[in-house]
Amino acid sequence: MRLLSTSIRFLLGALCAAGGGHAGAGAAEPVNVYTVPVAPWTFPATPERGVASEYLRYFFDAAGIPATLGTLPYLRVINGLRDGSNAAAILIPDAERDLFALQLCQVTTIRSGILYKKARYGSLGLAQLGGLTVGMQRGTHALDKLLDVPGLHPYLIDSIDQGLRMLRIDRLDATFISNPGSSSLVQEAGLSTADYGWLEVQAQPVVVYVSRKGALGRDPAALQRLRAVCTGSGRAVMERLMHQYR
Repeated sequence: MRLLSTSIRFLLGALCAAGGGHAGAGAAEPVNVYTVPVAPWTFPATPERGVASEYLRYFFDAAGIPATLGTLPYLRVINGLRDGSNAAAILIPDAERDLFALQLCQVTTIRSGILYKKARYGSLGLAQLGGLTVGMQRGTHALDKLLDVPGLHPYLIDSIDQGLRMLRIDRLDATFISNPGSSSLVQEAGLSTADYGWLEVQAQPVVVYVSRKGALGRDPAALQRLRAVCTGSGRAVMERLMHQYR
């Protein structure tokens, strides 16, 4: 009788363990996280490099949440947050985004501006941009403030690299670039930073957004672990990345 009771308890324990293991496997399914392929946040040719991709990899690993990282065009990243197919992203806050995504935490600040040749313009201010053709990255709103400058001619570029190439041969008067990234991207393009001036247009916070529709957005415990990383060890990681890709 005791042997039978022990066997039954063993069988029940095994069944419970199997059930618990199945539930755990489901909970451990990686979440899909996408970044925008805009250097220095994510380098299109090497998407594992960049401030956003490297930070998010650490962010989820440190919180113990399996994540699969990829890149998508800007609008698809936003739409993924909207429908839940993209669990999280690093973006500039926006009132519309707040309707379908949760601002989990602020991770840094981005300073958006334009680069120009000192030999042509000496120094530029916002009031002097009228009549100039300025490269503005397609899909982003970092330079929307310039649309209010009378006489400015925006030219949509597909990448910062394209803008720098056009600036070098005087196809553009100035082009979009940001900090972090201005120094490293100018040097990677083979240009001398001493020959170029940078005009800051605006500084904005950068936050981790989590989709309200995705499973992650409905998991308070997971969100708490992520917040703890963001306000704890993640600070040093972001500081290092901002310096690395300055």
